Amino acid sequence: MHRVVRETQFAGVSPIARGKVRDIYDLGDRLLIVATDRLSAFDVILPTPIPD
Repeated sequence: MHRVVRETQFAGVSPIARGKVRDIYDLGDRLLIVATDRLSAFDVILPTPIPD
């Protein structure tokens, strides 16, 4: 089974935005944009990922 990343957390850094599939962190002089495995259809985040 593959690991699924649905949520991100980094010590000492809070996200400035959580979108339907991406999380954005402010690292001072840079932005970190993380694409997760969350799925979205018709502006709704689906509760479970698509199975293999």
